[in-house]
Amino acid sequence: MDKDYGTAFHKNNGNAVKVTVNEFRNNLYLHIREYAMDGDTGQWFPTKSGFALPADEVCSLLPLLEEAAKEVSRRFVHSTQFEFEFGEVNER
Repeated sequence: MDKDYGTAFHKNNGNAVKVTVNEFRNNLYLHIREYAMDGDTGQWFPTKSGFALPADEVCSLLPLLEEAAKEVSRRFVHSTQFEFEFGEVNER
């Protein structure tokens, strides 16, 4: 089983960080790995940068990632809503 769940984000160097799942020697792994594009073929290929996590350990990692994401998101919250303060209008 090999499944590409997509690109998490692109790096400044043009590479992409992808999330994939594959089976190796009858063990399932979740990969979070940097991919680079082959200039000749246009195909993405995995680099050595990243890590593989045994699939049975993913569930223990998710609650920790959720807590970390809450903390990190506080710094990167963006609002598209404008705020206005309306005061008294003085007529002359």
